[in-house]
Amino acid sequence: MPTVQEFGSLQEILDFAVTRERQAQAMYVAYSRATDRKSFSQLLLTMADMEREHERRLEELKGKRAWAPALSGPASVRFTLEEPFKEIVFSPDMEYGDFLVLVIRKETEAEELYLQLEGLASAAEARRLFRHLAGEEKKHRDWAQERFDRDVRRDN
Repeated sequence: MPTVQEFGSLQEILDFAVTRERQAQAMYVAYSRATDRKSFSQLLLTMADMEREHERRLEELKGKRAWAPALSGPASVRFTLEEPFKEIVFSPDMEYGDFLVLVIRKETEAEELYLQLEGLASAAEARRLFRHLAGEEKKHRDWAQERFDRDVRRDN
């Protein structure tokens, strides 16, 4: 069942997006610390750094007063998060396949959020940022999906 999130302002949307980026960072860092595979740990830390950069760019946009009229349409924006996978909560001892499903789900949600925000934005700078962030989240999702298909589905 989809989760519906309502926002009354761009400030609330940007705060939500920043929170999501921070959650992604924490997830990647925690899993990198839990694995004994050094190359995988480094990759996860790199992904956390990418999410940190997303957070920085969102905070930068929040800091600009020109963003106030950056959304068009109704004052209250409904955003629906589709959840195509079973709910999976991170734990340090989770199976690799479950972790990949978690990454796919989180990155898909983030991509959808940014694509929807791009469509709502009337300011060119906001549209460009949201489009860029959607593309970054898609890259992360594709990385996890490729590994899931190669390492998990192949074994089943």
